[in-house]
Amino acid sequence: HYGESQLNRATDARRQPGSVYKPFVYAAALEGGISPVTLFADAPREFTYDVRSKYRPANYGNSYAMRDVMLRTGLIKSLNVVTVDAAMRAGLPRVAALVERFGLAKPEPYPSLALGTSEATPLEIASAYTAFANGGTRARPVAVSHATDAGGLSLIAESAAPAETIIRPATAYMITDMLTGVINEGTARAARGMLKGTAVAGKTGTSRDGWFAGYTPHLVCVVWVGFDDNEQLGLTGAESALPVWSEFMKGTLELRPELGGAAFMRPSSITTVEIDPETGLRASPTCPHREHIAVTSALAPGTECYTHQQPLEMVAYNDVPLEEIVVLEESADHDAVTVVPRTQSSTGESTGAVRVPALRAVPVAAKSTRVEASTNGRPRLTNEIKIEDDSSEP
Repeated sequence: HYGESQLNRATDARRQPGSVYKPFVYAAALEGGISPVTLFADAPREFTYDVRSKYRPANYGNSYAMRDVMLRTGLIKSLNVVTVDAAMRAGLPRVAALVERFGLAKPEPYPSLALGTSEATPLEIASAYTAFANGGTRARPVAVSHATDAGGLSLIAESAAPAETIIRPATAYMITDMLTGVINEGTARAARGMLKGTAVAGKTGTSRDGWFAGYTPHLVCVVWVGFDDNEQLGLTGAESALPVWSEFMKGTLELRPELGGAAFMRPSSITTVEIDPETGLRASPTCPHREHIAVTSALAPGTECYTHQQPLEMVAYNDVPLEEIVVLEESADHDAVTVVPRTQSSTGESTGAVRVPALRAVPVAAKSTRVEASTNGRPRLTNEIKIEDDSSEP
Protein backbone atom coordinates (compact mmCIF):
# COMPACT_ATOMS: atom_id res chain seq x y z
CA HIS A 1 0.00 0.00 0.00
CA TYR A 2 1.68 3.21 -1.19
CA GLY A 3 0.12 5.23 1.61
CA GLU A 4 1.89 3.07 4.18
CA SER A 5 5.22 2.64 2.42
CA GLN A 6 6.80 4.06 -0.72
CA LEU A 7 9.31 1.22 -0.89
CA ASN A 8 9.08 -0.63 -4.21
CA ARG A 9 9.98 -4.11 -3.06
CA ALA A 10 10.21 -5.46 -6.61
CA THR A 11 12.95 -3.03 -7.60
CA ASP A 12 14.55 -1.91 -4.34
CA ALA A 13 14.20 -4.61 -1.67
CA ARG A 14 17.46 -6.56 -1.69
CA ARG A 15 17.22 -9.92 0.06
CA GLN A 16 18.99 -13.26 0.03
CA PRO A 17 17.23 -15.31 -2.67
CA GLY A 18 18.17 -18.70 -1.28
CA SER A 19 17.76 -21.62 -3.66
CA VAL A 20 16.31 -19.62 -6.57
CA TYR A 21 19.99 -18.68 -7.00
CA LYS A 22 21.07 -22.29 -7.60
CA PRO A 23 20.29 -22.49 -11.35
CA PHE A 24 23.04 -19.92 -11.97
CA VAL A 25 25.51 -22.24 -10.24
CA TYR A 26 24.34 -25.23 -12.27
CA ALA A 27 24.56 -23.18 -15.47
CA ALA A 28 28.22 -22.46 -14.67
CA ALA A 29 28.79 -26.19 -14.13
CA LEU A 30 27.20 -27.08 -17.48
CA GLU A 31 29.11 -24.32 -19.28
CA GLY A 32 32.28 -25.79 -17.76
CA GLY A 33 31.63 -29.24 -19.22
CA ILE A 34 29.97 -31.00 -16.28
CA SER A 35 27.08 -33.20 -17.44
CA PRO A 36 23.57 -33.30 -15.95
CA VAL A 37 24.23 -37.00 -15.26
CA THR A 38 27.60 -36.55 -13.53
CA LEU A 39 27.48 -38.17 -10.09
CA PHE A 40 27.91 -36.25 -6.83
CA ALA A 41 27.92 -37.58 -3.27
CA ASP A 42 24.81 -36.55 -1.34
CA ALA A 43 26.17 -36.94 2.18
CA PRO A 44 27.55 -34.64 4.91
CA ARG A 45 30.81 -33.21 3.59
CA GLU A 46 33.40 -30.59 4.36
CA PHE A 47 34.87 -28.43 1.60
CA THR A 48 38.27 -26.75 1.76
CA TYR A 49 38.85 -23.36 0.15
CA ASP A 50 41.52 -20.68 0.39
CA VAL A 51 43.97 -23.46 1.29
CA ARG A 52 42.90 -23.88 4.93
CA SER A 53 39.36 -22.55 5.27
CA LYS A 54 36.58 -25.09 5.74
CA TYR A 55 32.91 -24.97 4.79
CA ARG A 56 30.37 -27.60 5.81
CA PRO A 57 26.94 -27.07 4.22
CA ALA A 58 23.85 -28.99 5.31
CA ASN A 59 20.86 -30.11 3.29
CA TYR A 60 17.44 -28.77 4.24
CA GLY A 61 16.23 -30.73 7.27
CA ASN A 62 19.62 -32.50 7.45
CA SER A 63 18.24 -35.04 4.98
CA TYR A 64 20.73 -36.93 2.80
CA ALA A 65 20.47 -39.78 0.31
CA MET A 66 23.85 -41.10 1.57
CA ARG A 67 24.78 -42.18 -1.95
CA ASP A 68 25.79 -40.72 -5.28
CA VAL A 69 23.14 -38.76 -7.17
CA MET A 70 23.19 -37.04 -10.55
CA LEU A 71 23.86 -33.31 -10.90
CA ARG A 72 20.32 -32.98 -12.23
CA THR A 73 18.92 -34.51 -9.04
CA GLY A 74 20.85 -31.97 -6.99
CA LEU A 75 18.88 -29.12 -8.56
CA ILE A 76 15.52 -30.88 -8.66
CA LYS A 77 15.73 -31.85 -4.98
CA SER A 78 17.56 -28.61 -4.02
CA LEU A 79 20.43 -30.49 -2.36
CA ASN A 80 22.81 -28.01 -0.76
CA VAL A 81 25.82 -30.32 -0.54
CA VAL A 82 25.59 -31.28 -4.21
CA THR A 83 25.18 -27.62 -5.21
CA VAL A 84 28.27 -26.51 -3.29
CA ASP A 85 30.23 -29.43 -4.74
CA ALA A 86 29.13 -28.41 -8.25
CA ALA A 87 30.29 -24.84 -7.60
CA MET A 88 33.65 -26.07 -6.33
CA ARG A 89 34.15 -28.32 -9.36
CA ALA A 90 33.11 -25.57 -11.78
CA GLY A 91 35.40 -23.10 -10.00
CA LEU A 92 34.15 -20.42 -7.64
CA PRO A 93 35.63 -17.53 -9.69
CA ARG A 94 33.90 -18.90 -12.82
CA VAL A 95 30.57 -19.12 -10.98
CA ALA A 96 30.92 -15.60 -9.59
CA ALA A 97 31.75 -14.18 -13.03
CA LEU A 98 28.75 -15.87 -14.65
CA VAL A 99 26.43 -14.66 -11.89
CA GLU A 100 27.52 -11.11 -12.70
CA ARG A 101 26.74 -11.66 -16.39
CA PHE A 102 23.22 -12.66 -15.37
CA GLY A 103 22.83 -9.10 -14.10
CA LEU A 104 23.27 -9.83 -10.40
CA ALA A 105 25.83 -8.40 -8.01
CA LYS A 106 29.11 -10.29 -8.33
CA PRO A 107 29.49 -12.41 -5.19
CA GLU A 108 32.70 -13.09 -3.34
CA PRO A 109 34.13 -16.45 -4.51
CA TYR A 110 33.33 -18.41 -1.37
CA PRO A 111 31.49 -21.77 -1.29
CA SER A 112 28.45 -20.19 0.39
CA LEU A 113 27.69 -18.22 -2.79
CA ALA A 114 26.21 -21.43 -4.23
CA LEU A 115 23.34 -21.27 -1.72
CA GLY A 116 22.12 -17.77 -2.56
CA THR A 117 23.68 -15.76 0.23
CA SER A 118 24.22 -12.71 -2.00
CA GLU A 119 21.34 -10.23 -2.01
CA ALA A 120 19.19 -9.47 -5.06
CA THR A 121 15.87 -7.84 -5.87
CA PRO A 122 12.92 -9.75 -7.34
CA LEU A 123 13.29 -7.77 -10.58
CA GLU A 124 16.96 -8.75 -10.89
CA ILE A 125 16.09 -12.42 -10.40
CA ALA A 126 13.29 -12.17 -12.97
CA SER A 127 15.60 -10.58 -15.53
CA ALA A 128 18.24 -13.26 -14.91
CA TYR A 129 15.71 -16.07 -15.38
CA THR A 130 14.75 -14.74 -18.82
CA ALA A 131 18.04 -16.23 -20.04
CA PHE A 132 16.74 -19.73 -19.23
CA ALA A 133 13.37 -19.13 -20.88
CA ASN A 134 14.88 -17.33 -23.87
CA GLY A 135 17.53 -19.75 -25.10
CA GLY A 136 20.42 -18.20 -23.19
CA THR A 137 19.65 -14.55 -23.95
CA ARG A 138 18.79 -12.26 -21.05
CA ALA A 139 16.23 -9.50 -21.52
CA ARG A 140 16.83 -6.35 -19.52
CA PRO A 141 13.69 -4.84 -18.01
CA VAL A 142 12.15 -1.77 -19.63
CA ALA A 143 9.52 0.14 -17.64
CA VAL A 144 7.81 1.80 -20.64
CA SER A 145 8.08 0.27 -24.09
CA HIS A 146 6.00 2.94 -25.88
CA ALA A 147 3.42 5.67 -25.29
CA THR A 148 0.83 7.32 -27.54
CA ASP A 149 -1.62 10.16 -27.21
CA ALA A 150 -5.38 9.92 -27.69
CA GLY A 151 -4.92 10.19 -31.43
CA GLY A 152 -2.46 7.33 -31.57
CA LEU A 153 0.61 9.46 -32.15
CA SER A 154 3.78 8.22 -30.51
CA LEU A 155 4.94 10.35 -27.60
CA ILE A 156 8.24 8.57 -27.04
CA ALA A 157 10.36 6.42 -29.27
CA GLU A 158 9.41 2.76 -29.03
CA SER A 159 11.93 0.95 -26.89
CA ALA A 160 12.65 -2.75 -27.16
CA ALA A 161 14.25 -4.47 -24.21
CA PRO A 162 18.00 -4.79 -24.88
CA ALA A 163 19.13 -8.41 -24.86
CA GLU A 164 22.46 -10.07 -24.10
CA THR A 165 23.55 -13.66 -24.70
CA ILE A 166 24.70 -15.09 -21.37
CA ILE A 167 24.89 -18.86 -21.86
CA ARG A 168 24.66 -21.31 -24.74
CA PRO A 169 21.14 -22.25 -25.91
CA ALA A 170 21.87 -25.88 -25.01
CA THR A 171 22.83 -24.88 -21.46
CA ALA A 172 19.62 -22.87 -21.10
CA TYR A 173 17.59 -25.86 -22.29
CA MET A 174 19.31 -28.31 -19.94
CA ILE A 175 18.64 -25.97 -17.01
CA THR A 176 15.01 -25.66 -18.13
CA ASP A 177 14.76 -29.45 -18.34
CA MET A 178 16.00 -29.67 -14.73
CA LEU A 179 13.62 -26.92 -13.57
CA THR A 180 10.76 -28.73 -15.27
CA GLY A 181 11.74 -31.62 -13.02
CA VAL A 182 11.41 -29.28 -10.02
CA ILE A 183 7.76 -28.81 -11.01
CA ASN A 184 7.07 -32.45 -11.83
CA GLU A 185 8.91 -34.21 -9.01
CA GLY A 186 10.84 -31.73 -6.89
CA THR A 187 10.25 -28.95 -4.38
CA ALA A 188 7.58 -27.23 -6.52
CA ARG A 189 5.50 -30.30 -7.34
CA ALA A 190 2.47 -28.63 -5.71
CA ALA A 191 2.21 -26.60 -8.94
CA ARG A 192 2.21 -29.67 -11.18
CA GLY A 193 -0.79 -29.65 -13.49
CA MET A 194 -1.91 -26.17 -12.43
CA LEU A 195 -1.43 -24.76 -15.95
CA LYS A 196 -2.97 -27.31 -18.30
CA GLY A 197 -1.27 -27.60 -21.67
CA THR A 198 1.49 -25.16 -20.70
CA ALA A 199 5.18 -25.94 -20.29
CA VAL A 200 6.36 -24.70 -16.89
CA ALA A 201 9.75 -24.60 -15.18
CA GLY A 202 10.83 -22.97 -11.94
CA LYS A 203 12.68 -23.05 -8.63
CA THR A 204 11.69 -22.51 -5.02
CA GLY A 205 13.87 -20.57 -2.60
CA THR A 206 13.87 -20.31 1.18
CA SER A 207 15.99 -17.89 3.20
CA ARG A 208 14.49 -15.62 5.83
CA ASP A 209 11.86 -15.10 3.13
CA GLY A 210 10.01 -17.26 0.64
CA TRP A 211 10.74 -17.15 -3.10
CA PHE A 212 9.57 -18.75 -6.29
CA ALA A 213 10.95 -17.99 -9.76
CA GLY A 214 9.11 -19.68 -12.61
CA TYR A 215 8.43 -19.32 -16.29
CA THR A 216 6.59 -20.52 -19.37
CA PRO A 217 8.07 -20.26 -22.90
CA HIS A 218 6.88 -16.62 -23.04
CA LEU A 219 6.52 -15.29 -19.49
CA VAL A 220 8.78 -15.08 -16.43
CA CYS A 221 7.37 -14.30 -12.99
CA VAL A 222 9.14 -14.06 -9.62
CA VAL A 223 7.33 -13.94 -6.29
CA TRP A 224 8.93 -12.84 -3.01
CA VAL A 225 7.14 -13.11 0.34
CA GLY A 226 8.68 -11.58 3.46
CA PHE A 227 8.76 -8.81 6.04
CA ASP A 228 10.21 -5.33 5.57
CA ASP A 229 12.08 -5.60 8.87
CA ASN A 230 13.76 -8.82 7.67
CA GLU A 231 12.00 -10.91 10.30
CA GLN A 232 12.08 -14.66 9.70
CA LEU A 233 9.05 -15.66 7.65
CA GLY A 234 8.99 -19.22 8.93
CA LEU A 235 7.64 -20.66 5.67
CA THR A 236 9.37 -22.30 2.73
CA GLY A 237 9.16 -20.88 -0.75
CA ALA A 238 6.87 -23.74 -1.72
CA GLU A 239 4.51 -22.85 1.14
CA SER A 240 4.52 -19.06 0.71
CA ALA A 241 5.55 -17.85 -2.75
CA LEU A 242 4.56 -20.79 -4.96
CA PRO A 243 0.77 -20.53 -4.32
CA VAL A 244 0.88 -16.80 -5.18
CA TRP A 245 2.83 -17.52 -8.36
CA SER A 246 0.41 -20.26 -9.40
CA GLU A 247 -2.66 -18.07 -8.96
CA PHE A 248 -1.09 -15.15 -10.81
CA MET A 249 0.04 -17.29 -13.74
CA LYS A 250 -3.30 -19.04 -13.98
CA GLY A 251 -5.19 -15.75 -14.16
CA THR A 252 -2.69 -14.20 -16.56
CA LEU A 253 -2.82 -17.08 -19.03
CA GLU A 254 -6.60 -17.04 -19.00
CA LEU A 255 -6.42 -13.41 -20.17
CA ARG A 256 -3.32 -13.77 -22.37
CA PRO A 257 -3.01 -17.42 -23.47
CA GLU A 258 -0.29 -16.47 -25.96
CA LEU A 259 2.03 -15.95 -22.97
CA GLY A 260 1.96 -19.69 -22.28
CA GLY A 261 3.25 -22.25 -24.74
CA ALA A 262 3.14 -26.03 -24.98
CA ALA A 263 6.91 -26.55 -25.12
CA PHE A 264 10.22 -24.77 -24.70
CA MET A 265 12.32 -24.25 -27.82
CA ARG A 266 14.71 -27.18 -28.13
CA PRO A 267 18.17 -26.61 -29.69
CA SER A 268 19.27 -29.09 -32.35
CA SER A 269 22.29 -30.05 -30.24
CA ILE A 270 20.05 -31.50 -27.51
CA THR A 271 19.17 -35.17 -27.40
CA THR A 272 17.11 -37.14 -24.89
CA VAL A 273 18.79 -40.18 -23.35
CA GLU A 274 17.44 -42.86 -21.04
CA ILE A 275 19.67 -42.88 -17.96
CA ASP A 276 20.03 -45.19 -14.98
CA PRO A 277 19.98 -42.65 -12.09
CA GLU A 278 22.07 -44.89 -9.84
CA THR A 279 25.10 -44.98 -12.14
CA GLY A 280 24.56 -41.98 -14.44
CA LEU A 281 25.07 -44.31 -17.42
CA ARG A 282 22.74 -45.23 -20.25
CA ALA A 283 20.05 -47.53 -18.90
CA SER A 284 20.32 -51.20 -19.83
CA PRO A 285 17.26 -53.43 -20.29
CA THR A 286 17.75 -54.78 -16.75
CA CYS A 287 18.01 -51.43 -14.92
CA PRO A 288 15.16 -51.16 -12.38
CA HIS A 289 14.86 -47.36 -12.74
CA ARG A 290 15.38 -44.99 -15.65
CA GLU A 291 14.99 -41.30 -16.36
CA HIS A 292 14.67 -39.46 -19.68
CA ILE A 293 17.15 -36.58 -19.57
CA ALA A 294 17.88 -33.77 -22.02
CA VAL A 295 21.60 -33.45 -22.66
CA THR A 296 23.96 -32.45 -25.44
CA SER A 297 25.59 -35.24 -27.41
CA ALA A 298 28.96 -34.15 -26.03
CA LEU A 299 27.79 -34.53 -22.42
CA ALA A 300 25.76 -37.73 -22.92
CA PRO A 301 27.31 -40.92 -21.50
CA GLY A 302 28.46 -43.40 -24.12
CA THR A 303 28.55 -46.37 -21.76
CA GLU A 304 25.60 -48.58 -20.90
CA CYS A 305 25.02 -49.46 -17.27
CA TYR A 306 26.54 -52.83 -16.37
CA THR A 307 25.85 -52.66 -12.63
CA HIS A 308 22.39 -54.16 -13.00
CA GLN A 309 23.27 -56.75 -15.62
CA GLN A 310 23.05 -60.27 -14.22
CA PRO A 311 25.28 -63.26 -14.97
CA LEU A 312 24.21 -65.12 -18.07
CA GLU A 313 22.59 -68.16 -16.46
CA MET A 314 20.73 -65.97 -13.94
CA VAL A 315 19.24 -63.83 -16.70
CA ALA A 316 17.79 -66.84 -18.47
CA TYR A 317 17.11 -69.38 -15.76
CA ASN A 318 17.64 -68.27 -12.17
CA ASP A 319 16.69 -71.61 -10.62
CA VAL A 320 18.56 -73.99 -12.95
CA PRO A 321 21.86 -75.46 -11.63
CA LEU A 322 24.92 -74.94 -13.81
CA GLU A 323 25.26 -78.67 -14.42
CA GLU A 324 21.80 -78.62 -16.02
CA ILE A 325 22.70 -75.94 -18.60
CA VAL A 326 22.92 -77.01 -22.23
CA VAL A 327 25.04 -75.04 -24.69
CA LEU A 328 23.04 -74.71 -27.90
CA GLU A 329 24.97 -72.19 -29.95
CA GLU A 330 28.30 -70.37 -29.91
CA SER A 331 28.83 -67.10 -31.76
CA ALA A 332 31.24 -66.82 -34.67
CA ASP A 333 33.85 -64.96 -32.62
CA HIS A 334 33.45 -67.42 -29.72
CA ASP A 335 32.57 -64.75 -27.15
CA ALA A 336 28.93 -65.66 -26.54
CA VAL A 337 26.74 -68.73 -26.19
CA THR A 338 23.04 -69.44 -26.28
CA VAL A 339 21.80 -71.72 -23.49
CA VAL A 340 18.63 -73.44 -22.31
CA PRO A 341 17.95 -75.77 -19.37
CA ARG A 342 18.19 -79.45 -20.13
CA THR A 343 14.92 -81.37 -19.76
CA GLN A 344 15.06 -85.09 -20.42
CA SER A 345 11.97 -86.46 -22.13
CA SER A 346 10.91 -90.11 -22.19
CA THR A 347 12.92 -90.61 -25.38
CA GLY A 348 16.03 -89.10 -23.86
CA GLU A 349 16.00 -86.08 -26.16
CA SER A 350 16.93 -82.62 -24.90
CA THR A 351 13.86 -80.39 -25.06
CA GLY A 352 13.09 -76.82 -24.07
CA ALA A 353 12.05 -73.42 -25.35
CA VAL A 354 14.71 -73.60 -28.07
CA ARG A 355 15.82 -76.76 -29.84
CA VAL A 356 18.81 -76.84 -32.17
CA PRO A 357 19.31 -80.17 -34.04
CA ALA A 358 22.65 -81.94 -34.03
CA LEU A 359 23.84 -80.12 -30.90
CA ARG A 360 24.50 -82.22 -27.86
CA ALA A 361 24.25 -81.46 -24.17
CA VAL A 362 27.55 -80.33 -22.72
CA PRO A 363 27.94 -79.96 -18.95
CA VAL A 364 29.29 -76.62 -17.79
CA ALA A 365 32.50 -76.94 -15.81
CA ALA A 366 33.09 -73.32 -14.79
CA LYS A 367 31.80 -69.80 -15.39
CA SER A 368 33.24 -66.34 -14.74
CA THR A 369 31.99 -62.80 -15.32
CA ARG A 370 34.29 -59.86 -16.02
CA VAL A 371 34.29 -56.33 -17.44
CA GLU A 372 36.56 -55.78 -20.45
CA ALA A 373 36.96 -53.26 -23.25
CA SER A 374 35.14 -53.95 -26.50
CA THR A 375 36.43 -53.00 -29.97
CA ASN A 376 34.97 -49.50 -29.66
CA GLY A 377 36.70 -48.91 -26.31
CA ARG A 378 33.55 -49.04 -24.19
CA PRO A 379 33.23 -51.34 -21.15
CA ARG A 380 31.46 -54.64 -21.83
CA LEU A 381 30.22 -57.25 -19.38
CA THR A 382 31.49 -60.65 -20.53
CA ASN A 383 30.24 -64.00 -19.23
CA GLU A 384 32.82 -66.71 -19.91
CA ILE A 385 31.68 -70.34 -19.74
CA LYS A 386 34.39 -73.00 -19.84
CA ILE A 387 33.15 -76.43 -20.79
CA GLU A 388 34.60 -79.91 -20.58
CA ASP A 389 33.99 -82.43 -23.30
CA ASP A 390 34.88 -86.00 -22.44
CA SER A 391 32.98 -87.36 -25.43
CA SER A 392 34.78 -89.29 -28.14
CA GLU A 393 32.54 -87.82 -30.85
CA PRO A 394 34.33 -85.54 -33.37
